Amino acid sequence: MPRIPEDILERIRDATDIVDVVSEHVQLGKKGRSFFGLCPFHDEKSPSFSVNPDRQIYHCFGCGVGGNVFKFLQEIDRVTFMEAVKFFAERTGIALPEHSGPSREETDSADRLYRANDLAQKYFHHMLLNDEAGTGAREYLQGRRLESKTIERFGLGYATPGWDGLLKVAGRRDLPPQIMEQAGLALPRQSGNGHYDRFRDRVTFPIANLSNRTIAFGARALQPDQEPKYLNSPETPIYHKGRVLYGLSDTRDAVRREDSVIVVEGYMDLISLAQAGIQHVAATSGTALTEEHCRTLARYANKVVLLFDGDAAGSTAAMRGLGVLLSTKIDARVVSLPPEHDPDTFVQEHGPDTLLSRAENAQSVLDFYLQQLALHHDLSSVEGKSRAVETFKPLLAKLDKPQDATRRDLLLREVAQRLSVDEQALREEVKASVRHPRAPRRLENEPPQAPLRDPPKLELEFIGLLLNFPQYIPDTAREFAPETLTDPRLQTLCRMLFNRHAESKAIDVGMMINELEDDTLSRLITKCEAEGFDEEQSEQQWRDYLRHFQKNSNQARINIARQALGQAAASNDEDEIARISTELVQLNRQRQAFLAEQNS
Repeated sequence: MPRIPEDILERIRDATDIVDVVSEHVQLGKKGRSFFGLCPFHDEKSPSFSVNPDRQIYHCFGCGVGGNVFKFLQEIDRVTFMEAVKFFAERTGIALPEHSGPSREETDSADRLYRANDLAQKYFHHMLLNDEAGTGAREYLQGRRLESKTIERFGLGYATPGWDGLLKVAGRRDLPPQIMEQAGLALPRQSGNGHYDRFRDRVTFPIANLSNRTIAFGARALQPDQEPKYLNSPETPIYHKGRVLYGLSDTRDAVRREDSVIVVEGYMDLISLAQAGIQHVAATSGTALTEEHCRTLARYANKVVLLFDGDAAGSTAAMRGLGVLLSTKIDARVVSLPPEHDPDTFVQEHGPDTLLSRAENAQSVLDFYLQQLALHHDLSSVEGKSRAVETFKPLLAKLDKPQDATRRDLLLREVAQRLSVDEQALREEVKASVRHPRAPRRLENEPPQAPLRDPPKLELEFIGLLLNFPQYIPDTAREFAPETLTDPRLQTLCRMLFNRHAESKAIDVGMMINELEDDTLSRLITKCEAEGFDEEQSEQQWRDYLRHFQKNSNQARINIARQALGQAAASNDEDEIARISTELVQLNRQRQAFLAEQNS
């Protein structure tokens, strides 16, 4: 099977809403954070098929099938993995690489880029909080009314004025200047001799992907004559600004709860709103809103409210995003702030309730779009209307999927009425631009998957807990051997979790499924992840599971040692008797320690 880079698969998956895909085949109803429906892979009368939009996976509690969006298309349409990837790549407009996949060198390089950005985030954060050099930066953030817990929450930092502070730290961590340059953290000297730090004497804002891995930085100048005011990381193999929304990795749960997201431009806009209690927010980091941004937002909310600066630049930024939003199914709205305000200053002066009230009563994206067009074209003239129609045609043509038909129809009717143009003529022009992607071919006579044999319940729950609370993986890896589990499939998943942690890879079930060539393991990992846990009790549960398995393993080793001791005695092997006896003493001491801890 050809190998596709993980970042490409992650982009395609993030741009595809699994709820939408499954809904084309299954009638789903929301229950809590998940969606449920009748399983399309076996006959049932009560819904046991669940779709988790947060993790972008599905699982049937009845027959055990499970996987990510690629696996769903494979199973529902009987296609290969590559065909499923190509289908969704075409559907989302994401280009696949021409070659079959990255070399080991390319994969290792990407891992080093993640390591470099992670190191930079920790270094900058430390310099802000704990170093005398960060005094001015701390005073600046205090002047912006940021609280300590907010600074900690968003991992803000400080890049010192020196030319190679980060490079020196990176060198001690086996990250050479060439990797730091590829990560966007260093620049080559014009003389060609050596490198220097890209970010100097700036407050830093780490930018994370949806897997919560630091991939880039925004940096704000502290000196009035320092240009540019905001300096951002360049595009790198792991960072593409048109695909990443600042803060969404932190706020997406709130966005989904509200079923609404307020989109701002800047880092400080988002942080200020979040500190004021407005959590359902994301930022474009000063770039135009893109189609990939909108696809990502549509996974979490049905309503998007653009909240940009009140000046002309803010209106221009809003217009850049509106063109994209009009061609989506999102309920898009726009808040116009007073010219003297940006979201940061407005919420500090007028408070969160006033801002939320404006967001609730925001004008529709179409109203704002027409209002802005009227500033540039005379919509009472034939020429002005003609230019406005030309502006709308490509936007409406993008609504080319069957599920978009109703929205396209309503927009066509409203645009025709607002501009006083012939509706049928507008429909004909738009229809000529509509294209439908072909569905991938089906594989014939592929045997159905067998029902999943259940592993021991406690072992299943234990892996499920690690998947849901990966913060326990480091301590588990130190104290626990995968072989302690009796089910070999869960042993494999346990090793996979340990390896991903050791390689600083995110514990992302959807992406892990792509690495599992065994369909049984793909189904099993979704079954593990679907186990429910009480977050407040998770640490105690983790300790209980760990001690349970360690105690059972200890008892099994005692039983084996006793049998071996009997065999050694029967053969009168004194050396072996002495060795096993010593081992038994140690094992019994461990057993007594487990019992004492259990009774304490």
